[in-house]
This record gives sequence, structure tokens and C-alpha cells, in this order.
Amino acid sequence: MKEYSNPEIDARFTLVKGFPADYVNNRQFMMFIWNDGNCPVKAMIDDRKIELLPDHLFCTTYLHKVHIDNSGQHLKSLFFNREFYCVHTYDSEVSCNGLLFFGSNTSPVLKLDEDEINRLRILFSVLEEEFSMVDNNQEEMLRILLKRFIIRCTRLARKQILKSNNNQSDIDLVRQFNVLVEEHFKSKKTVQEYAELLHKSPKTVTNVFSKYSEDSPLQVIHKRVIMEAKRMFLYTDKQSKEIGFELGYPDPAQFSKLFKNHTGKTITEFRNSKSQLPFG
Repeated sequence: MKEYSNPEIDARFTLVKGFPADYVNNRQFMMFIWNDGNCPVKAMIDDRKIELLPDHLFCTTYLHKVHIDNSGQHLKSLFFNREFYCVHTYDSEVSCNGLLFFGSNTSPVLKLDEDEINRLRILFSVLEEEFSMVDNNQEEMLRILLKRFIIRCTRLARKQILKSNNNQSDIDLVRQFNVLVEEHFKSKKTVQEYAELLHKSPKTVTNVFSKYSEDSPLQVIHKRVIMEAKRMFLYTDKQSKEIGFELGYPDPAQFSKLFKNHTGKTITEFRNSKSQLPFG
């Protein structure tokens, strides 16, 4: 494990081979997990099972609980907290917010071609070297290399996640909508409310999403609510009525119906499945 920390501002940036679950899930990290081996790796992000194939990487945030099975020794992972680099504050530098992180696809999986694999291997080697260079420029150099990594992944995500990559203003609208949903999903539930924040009409927002996203804007809102509900059901002992109220649904029946429509399970059925985690 290679780690940089600045105790004065509580900044942390870590490069590790493998996946130290206790280290990761107990801290507020943004994460890149790359399978640079020859075998698939089984993983769970909250309740979502994924098989991370060779030459694939996924991005996720501190909002998620991540579990990796014992086949994860070939993983290469980067973890950083907002004190080291805040993707929201500095989004103009890397354009990843709402796409790699806090987007409608909450943990996107990206496929690397041979050229990209070689580039990232070189970048990881440079990072490893820089972690050992302790001087006044180390933090800034590590931050520059992290930004380079994020930008490369953002370019891949534009090609692989978005249905089109032609109109920058439309792409930015999708990203901005996703970020606003992340900030307001507990209090705002309609497309019109978010369209007003974007100074756009609901029709304009819906039309842009139809060109660039697999989900409609309303689906983005509902998926974010359901993601948070699942997390609370899995990792807290709060009652469903209490969780529904906290997520902006004072009517328990309305909340239960929304949950069943999106998960295919009742709240009770979903909670009973907790015993099957992480690799049941």
C-alpha cells in the first residue's frame, strides 16, 4: 500500500494492490477499482452483485459499501477523499461529476482497450514512484497525476455510458442534473423542480436525456431514492416508515409502492435478503 496523507487538512490519497475492505469502507473515499489480472473478480456494491472482468474498472464513492471476494489480489485501486481532491469543487478541471461519480449509473464499469491499459499501467508506475518522493511538491504532483487518471476515465465514460458524445452543452446538462439529484433527492421529487434549478423547461431536460441517457430524468430521481433506501435497509435498523419519511415520502404506502416497483420486492422481502450478503 502506498499512502499520502496531510494531517493538517485530513487529506488522504492511497494506491494499493488488492482491496483492503476495512480501510476503505470506514473512510470517506472516492474509489477506482481496476481488474488488471486474468480472472473475473466477484464484487458487491451495497446489494448489487457485479463480476468485474479482466481489463475493466469501476468507479464508486463513499456512499457505497463495497465487498470484494478473495479473488481480488490482482486489483489495482485508487482511493482519495474530498480533502485531497474534491470532484465537486473542481469539476471544471476533470468534468467527471455526474458521470463517473454521483451519476444515474451509480457505479459505472468501464472497459479498457489495449492502448488504455498500457497508459494506465504507466500512470500507476509513475504514481508509485511519486509516493516515495517526499518533498514540498509531492502533494501537488500526486494531485496532478490523479487528475490525469480521472480525465482518462471520464473520456472513456463519455464513449461507453452516454449514448452520444456530440453536444457538450447537452452532456453538461445531464451531468448537472445528476449532481443536483444527488444534492436534493430527499426534498425534490419532480423533473420540474430540477429543471427550474437548471433554468430549463422540463421538456428540454427530458429531450436531452432521451438523446444521451438510458434513463429518463424521473428514473434518475427514483433510482437515487431507491439506492439510498436500500442502503438504509441494509445497514440500519430504522423502520420502513421512518426511512420513507427521511427520504421525503410521508405516506408509507406511496413509499412501499415505489420501492416494490423498482426492486421487484416488498420492503420485508428485501430486508430478509440481508442475510445473503455479501456473496450469498
